[in-house]
Amino acid sequence: MFGLTRQTPFEDVFNFQREFDRFFNDFWSDLPTRTAAGSASSFQVTATDEGWRIDVPMPGIDPKHVSIEAAGTTLSIRAEVPSTSKTAARYEQTLTIPQFLDVDKLTASHWHGMLQLTLPLKESVKPRRIQIESQSQNESQLAGAK
Repeated sequence: MFGLTRQTPFEDVFNFQREFDRFFNDFWSDLPTRTAAGSASSFQVTATDEGWRIDVPMPGIDPKHVSIEAAGTTLSIRAEVPSTSKTAARYEQTLTIPQFLDVDKLTASHWHGMLQLTLPLKESVKPRRIQIESQSQNESQLAGAK
């Protein structure tokens, strides 16, 4: 049988070693992009009676390196941490905020590596209690007689 080559056990070991090295190198060279992609969706939204709270983990990032911009219903969070090497660590997340939240009253705080954004409900969508007025029997008879 022509074209059929036999491999020795040594060749199998070397092929395995080459494939393992390739896998290991691909894993480490691809790590920054996978980490950035994973962190982009790592925020947590908690709904309350008063509005929404958005928690964005930013460990090791000084709040002075973070900027938050709101335009219409779009909220952008950016962080760029200067580094001693040529590249800087960057984080960027853009969220679309529902119409029923008041972006104008957005507040932000930072505590122990956690950025916390608070978005209250608009006053027009908050439930309100309606007072029921009671009329006395005499008043209702007078109103009916007119």
